Amino acid sequence: MDTPLKVTQAQEENLGEFGRGYSEKLQTLARGLVSGLYMLIRSVKMYDPENSVFEKPLLQLQDIVNQIISKEGRLELVGVKDSFYLNNMLVKVDLNSIDNQRYLLGEMRAKDVGGISLNKLVTVPDLKNFIWIFSKDQSASVDEEGLAGRKLLNMKVTRFSKLKEKLNRDELANPDAQKVDRKKYAMTVYSRAVFFLTKYLESVQAGKPMNTAKALRIVQDFVDISYEQKTHFLGMTTLKKSEVDYLVYHQVNVCLMSVVFGMELGLTKAQLRDLGYTALFHDAGMATLPEELSTKKGALSSEEKALIQKAPLISIRNILMEKGFTRSTLLRVVTTFEHKADFGTAVRDGRGNIEMIIPKTNLGVYAKILAICDAYDALTSRRPYRDAYGPEVALMLMWTEMRHKFDPELLQVFMRVMAIQPVKVLSRRQQSMTLGGV
Repeated sequence: MDTPLKVTQAQEENLGEFGRGYSEKLQTLARGLVSGLYMLIRSVKMYDPENSVFEKPLLQLQDIVNQIISKEGRLELVGVKDSFYLNNMLVKVDLNSIDNQRYLLGEMRAKDVGGISLNKLVTVPDLKNFIWIFSKDQSASVDEEGLAGRKLLNMKVTRFSKLKEKLNRDELANPDAQKVDRKKYAMTVYSRAVFFLTKYLESVQAGKPMNTAKALRIVQDFVDISYEQKTHFLGMTTLKKSEVDYLVYHQVNVCLMSVVFGMELGLTKAQLRDLGYTALFHDAGMATLPEELSTKKGALSSEEKALIQKAPLISIRNILMEKGFTRSTLLRVVTTFEHKADFGTAVRDGRGNIEMIIPKTNLGVYAKILAICDAYDALTSRRPYRDAYGPEVALMLMWTEMRHKFDPELLQVFMRVMAIQPVKVLSRRQQSMTLGGV
């Protein structure tokens, strides 16, 4: 016989602890929990909770909750800002479910419900009493034990007002604590990207590219975290990489920098996701090159140069091999191709210095962003034929010898994003140029 449900007050010391290690099993259960609550709370706006339409969803939710209790020994679901945390682990929902999560958070906060917690197996009657809180005709205030006429036997509701008060107090008392935890989570996301891309490039080398759709969630993480952790995130691009795994780290770094760069340019989150998704696989075709070619120290022969020039086409072929062809697919194909093209033709003076740039064609903004990030990470990375350049030297090269390859106005913005003062390499007149036309 199941023990009655007890939703307990969330333990205060746990409310600020974010960044728990990722668990795919717990993530699956957490998404089921959030989805189940969303469906029930949405339905209770139309039907009485005693209606038979709730029987199956309540049983399904009971099963999910009890699995979590059996696995973890407790269940603590808390809504913080725009996200849910289950037992201190961020719940990652699918992109298509983000609006559902926002709806659920809004409905809970409207009833002053910040979350629930329990440490015993749940029963359907207790779940039904909890759902009653959100019924269409319900206007009574909610306390920690639920509604006055429908008490939760072993359950207490975490009041949103108290939760918000507690979080605000913690931030004021220890403003650096959450930054540390978020930095750890940022590192976790970065590591997941490296792991996924390693597997993907192995599949490319085997001639059977795996589906890249799962990487969308990783890219969305990059987008979400970059809004608050730009400095921590950009710092990860300096992680040391060997010649063997250079291609993996290079593509992850370019993805990360492109997202932060695009954010500085004012791109929307949806645009940043498309940009980052493209950047994460922009050089995947290079994985098909012979290892001795990718680590060669001497000059390349004409045949070897031809192989390298084919690499972008292999990257594009891999994109086209994926199921379906959408506008996003077309954008990825075009950007992957265009980012290898020079921005313009250099006109040099008698001493060989670039005097002016004649734009070649109207390249897309994504391609121009990708070209800058791609070149910068390559220059600041150690290669078999040279040591890594420092950031200032790399940007000096990009602004002088390689200037014709990039949109000069975007390059100036990139300097600011990377916290490198343009005054080191640009004149006062050049520093005042605007970002028109982007």
